[in-house]
Amino acid sequence: MWTSRKVVWLMAFAALLPLIVFAAEFQTLYWFHDDWDMLDGASRLGLWCWAPQPFLNESVIPVSKLFSIAAVRLFGGSYFAMIALLFATHAANVWLYGEILRRLQVPVIAIAFALGSFGLAWSNIETLLWFIQWTPVLAMTFFLAAWLWLIAREPRDPAGIAGYTLLLGASALSSSRGIVSGLAAALFAWCTRRRRGVILAAVVPAAALIVVMRVVMAGRPVPRLSDSALFALYHWLLNPLYLLLPIPHKAVNGSALLLCGAIKLTVIAAAWVGWRDQRPLLAALLCLDLLTSASAGYARAGTGLEASVSSRYQYISLFCFGPFAGLVLARQRRALAATVLIAWLILIAWPWRRHAPQWANERGVEVRRALAGAADDAPLWPTQMTAGRARELIREYNLH
Repeated sequence: MWTSRKVVWLMAFAALLPLIVFAAEFQTLYWFHDDWDMLDGASRLGLWCWAPQPFLNESVIPVSKLFSIAAVRLFGGSYFAMIALLFATHAANVWLYGEILRRLQVPVIAIAFALGSFGLAWSNIETLLWFIQWTPVLAMTFFLAAWLWLIAREPRDPAGIAGYTLLLGASALSSSRGIVSGLAAALFAWCTRRRRGVILAAVVPAAALIVVMRVVMAGRPVPRLSDSALFALYHWLLNPLYLLLPIPHKAVNGSALLLCGAIKLTVIAAAWVGWRDQRPLLAALLCLDLLTSASAGYARAGTGLEASVSSRYQYISLFCFGPFAGLVLARQRRALAATVLIAWLILIAWPWRRHAPQWANERGVEVRRALAGAADDAPLWPTQMTAGRARELIREYNLH
């Protein structure tokens, strides 16, 4: 019999399948774009001066910076080791999430659907195959650890509450996408009638980082409210279904918005109405999803609506959507639910066969070839860093 505990472990291991199946392709991946800026900053400024500084004037992420440079040193500059570390962290997130859902007594089929969607979807490809994206994955780890702690044994003494706050603070200081996780945790704590101190412990790091981010981004042009709202709307309604569904003549337009939005809103409504006992979980996930879309709208509105469905934005959207759809599925007959689950997992995982080799070629083979053939003073696309400076970093960190 498939118990919830067995399903959680199975899905955590399954999250590693793309790494195992496509290991040969992934070994060709190489340092790319923002990876170089991270290494260059640590090299030029020194670790302790560089860590607290805003990264690319976009985010204050000293925790993930320190973890990232430590990983580069620990694994001797191997990019494949960085990718393996990223997948291992992702698998740990799947397990942590599964433990949370299991302890909240979510039905087994819903757990399988949620974890399978989060763990196996090919649309996470940019998050899982670009080392700089370890930052949001690591932020999710700290958030899930805090959430599991709250559910398993609510912190009550000052030391426990301080530790809980530190975990949520580490999430916010690992990625700009981790800032709003504390607000989602606070909402869950409020919905489950936790002590006021626990609620405040979740709000404080999020509020502090929001203020810091406003200061960091003070010099940047502020997008029009209408542009930010439109980007946020597209981001929320299109993800995660836009990349996963086989939509004919796919384009980021009103038709796609209506189709994906109608499905997503229907699923959210059905889960909310059908599972009153799971509303604290659903409220927290809905809060996280909406706040993430709102922050993306503020920060990325100028990149165009097509960017709203970028693969790098799928991680949180898949995380939030899975339990809603899984709970709707759990209301169906067992045979039908099992059939839909299997078909869904095939639909979202099978495209790894096509996208993984393509990604390895674009972000590995071609990057290595371009670096090998570039003059020292030539910019290393798509960064402004010169190939000569990149070669200096290769020698310093033993990059390979």
